Amino acid sequence: MLGYAGRIARVDLTRGSVKVEEVPGWLIDLFIGGKGFVYGLLSRELSPGVDALSPGNKIVIAAGALAGLAPAASKTIVGAVSPLSGLIHDTSVGEWFSYFLRGAGFDALIIEGASKEPVYLWVHDGMVEIRDASRVWGKSTRDAVKLIREETNRAASVMVIGPAGENMVKIANVMVDGERAGGRGGLGAVFGAKGLKAVSVYGIPRIEVADRDRLRRLFLEVYERFRTTYEAAEHREYGTNNGLVISGTLGVSPAYNYGKPKLSEEESHKLSGYAIKELEVGFPGKPIKIVGSLCPVKCSRWVRIPGEDDFVKPEYEKWGLLGAAVGVFDKALVLKAMRLADDLGLDAIGAGNAIAWAMDLYEHGLLSRGEVGFELRFGNGDAVLRLLEDMAHRRGFGAVLADGVANAVKRLGKGSEFAVHIKNIALPAWYPNGPLRGLVISYLTADVGASHLRGWPEMHSEDTPLRDTVSSMINDRDHKAVMDSMGLCVFNPYKWEDLVNFYEAATGRHVSRDDLARVSVRIDTIARVWHVLTGHVDPWSEVPYKMINDPNGPRLGREEVVEALREFYRLRGWDLETGLPSVEYLRGLGLDWLVPLRNKAAEYLGQGKA
Repeated sequence: MLGYAGRIARVDLTRGSVKVEEVPGWLIDLFIGGKGFVYGLLSRELSPGVDALSPGNKIVIAAGALAGLAPAASKTIVGAVSPLSGLIHDTSVGEWFSYFLRGAGFDALIIEGASKEPVYLWVHDGMVEIRDASRVWGKSTRDAVKLIREETNRAASVMVIGPAGENMVKIANVMVDGERAGGRGGLGAVFGAKGLKAVSVYGIPRIEVADRDRLRRLFLEVYERFRTTYEAAEHREYGTNNGLVISGTLGVSPAYNYGKPKLSEEESHKLSGYAIKELEVGFPGKPIKIVGSLCPVKCSRWVRIPGEDDFVKPEYEKWGLLGAAVGVFDKALVLKAMRLADDLGLDAIGAGNAIAWAMDLYEHGLLSRGEVGFELRFGNGDAVLRLLEDMAHRRGFGAVLADGVANAVKRLGKGSEFAVHIKNIALPAWYPNGPLRGLVISYLTADVGASHLRGWPEMHSEDTPLRDTVSSMINDRDHKAVMDSMGLCVFNPYKWEDLVNFYEAATGRHVSRDDLARVSVRIDTIARVWHVLTGHVDPWSEVPYKMINDPNGPRLGREEVVEALREFYRLRGWDLETGLPSVEYLRGLGLDWLVPLRNKAAEYLGQGKA
């Protein structure tokens, strides 16, 4: 099996058993690897409606098809049914984990059941050990990584949850090596529900490829191109940390719970790559585990937190949600909040979004000091730090916010008009406004809900009909889905031609751009059937109130959104009214196992089985 390790380890935590299986041919043929493997495996082995925090849910951890074989092929995709949305949810996390996973002899892990006692997995030398994790349960993500490396291999890459995941907080994430976040969707809570603290991996890949000389030439040529290209210059110098400068200028920032999307230059520069340049630390102070595995761009920054003997790896989404969204423009406080969220294993986007919502309610007199326990106005950075701790441990008012903004609305029975989420997934730091209004169609149709990594439309006039933004969004979605299936970082400017060439050189399989793009079509198709069967039937009903009524927002209208959704369905080849694929369509994609679920969805919508 050229280009692959060729094996999957299936770990049953209930029985304490491990079974090694060959990667099935259909999985490679239809889904390539990474994100594709997640959707292929979970859609065949789980059904919509499974309790995400029950032993019946499964976790798939998959290396990309090019892991260890191409520049920036460093992404590991983790997936399970989300406790927030009820949908198959995947998250991408960087660094050496996927490289070492293939080196240990596996393309993917399937983790099922649940352990009565805390455990972690040690994956190495073609085997998986289930080990006692009582020593590291309760530890922060960083501390747990250190302890597990002492017990396994000091060079190992460790995927871990923090106290938030252990407490099954539904906005808990997974962290790799304590610094790389696999956020959104609450997958950390799924780990916690299974009693799984961590997965430690180590091994040097020896993947047999179809054309090693061609692969080497491609690697060197592409690495040098990305290392020097103007396209990646901003990320090479600042990472994603100037995101607020861009979003604030365009009027698409999340500032003040998305109530002030346009920011002045003075405001946005306070939380930017420019502002932290003097705080950056290079080698030897910068840990090797965040350098960017095989990456020519190396966008990761390592920054000293002012007033603290500590460091953090900042990113724009964290600046956006733990800073601008809560009205905190003190870089030291925001960096401290980033560090705390990472150590607790909290998704910075979900946590910041929920806190910003609560602050909005407080400012409008809908929450009192008596309900919260302290002052909760925009700009109160100390309150942000306190709430992060309380959310992770389900204490006080933090317990109200611990399961994300959608569940907080239900719990309090108020504030829905201030909540900004789609399919219970918090909106990221890119508000679909002005020249990016078309992002709303990406958010509404995305497999997981509101994610900024599921397709961007080309920049457009704010008067451009949403319908006219859909085609470019789909093109970008398809490209990103293939990148995620190959394990490539999307901040590296791969062209379709590069993806075809690398995959052919590695596997010997002759593919076209259309062949690769069909991986994305299959993922979207699986997702749409799941959307209907989990109650996410009418996308318009999921448009946040703010996006319709806020004068500073996109002022979306039903007719415009529905017209754009119909265009999306048309371009995907689905029914224009329901968005469902036909049985013939599914079989043409090789998704025969999805037919019964598609028919069930059609019956639910009153269409019958035709």
